[in-house]
Amino acid sequence: MVAEENEAKTQGNPCPVHDGIQATHNSYNSTANWLLQKIRDNSNQGRQIRFVLASHNQDSIKQAVERMRSYAISSEDRKVILAQVYGMCDHITYTLGQKGYPVYKSVAVGTISESLPYLSRRSHENSSLIANSRQERQLLNSELKYRIMG
Repeated sequence: MVAEENEAKTQGNPCPVHDGIQATHNSYNSTANWLLQKIRDNSNQGRQIRFVLASHNQDSIKQAVERMRSYAISSEDRKVILAQVYGMCDHITYTLGQKGYPVYKSVAVGTISESLPYLSRRSHENSSLIANSRQERQLLNSELKYRIMG
């Protein structure tokens, strides 16, 4: 994000990055809601809207799923695909998949020198995931115990 800010300053452009994580979440959520409203209202001048909602923010995903329900957008229509990077927030992806939502996992493809900067960036952007990994581990342990012991 620092690189984007510096480049914008060099070119005399406004910074393309939001001021803080909450502003980023707010922008993301309002854009997702706008797209969901377009699907609900079928207000895109006859063109069908389909999109991938890619986020590691559990609250954003919950909010989108709740809006899909309240707007009567069926997961079976496959108008909204939910996605995360492979290896990040798997508990979200698996839970959504079990509930019938179409989900995708993004996988970085390329040499290590090509893909490592991308994965490093995603990891840095999602540093809160490290705290969430404890929760994910607990969920996995609970599921293992359930499957083994019934």
